[in-house]
Amino acid sequence: MEFIIRQFMVILMVIAIFFISACSDKDNIDHFSSKEETLEHFFQNENIKGNIDLITTTNDESLLVIQSSGNTYFVGELVEDKEGYFAKRISANVEMTTIGASWELNTMDKNEYTIFFEKNIEDANYIQFSNGEYDISLVEGHTISENTFALTSAIKEVETVKD
Repeated sequence: MEFIIRQFMVILMVIAIFFISACSDKDNIDHFSSKEETLEHFFQNENIKGNIDLITTTNDESLLVIQSSGNTYFVGELVEDKEGYFAKRISANVEMTTIGASWELNTMDKNEYTIFFEKNIEDANYIQFSNGEYDISLVEGHTISENTFALTSAIKEVETVKD
């Protein structure tokens, strides 16, 4: 009987930790009434020193391609929900090499993409990043880990937000 009670207590503790972590993640999101206010808060909070381009994907998601500082880049997402707007980082910092970099990412709606940064690429799937240093492409799926060569562009529209 004591063993069953102990198991029950462990299960309750695991469930409680799950709910606490799920709720605390939601509580850390600051909502704002406008895109501009949201982006300004995000720029200050992330201490962004470089350029930012806003890519609208073919799934109508708003991804922020960000030059954090120098050769450090990351991707964030701008979201509108019933409480207003918020922005959140969806990738880690990536240090660019002299020729570029690529990495996979997931949006908050669980869509999978791969982003490519290359130098001097003349390809219809690439657009020039606003700082002029790299050409970028965003494609559907995790093409690196899946070793896929059939690339479908996920870029619908691009706007320079900060230069």
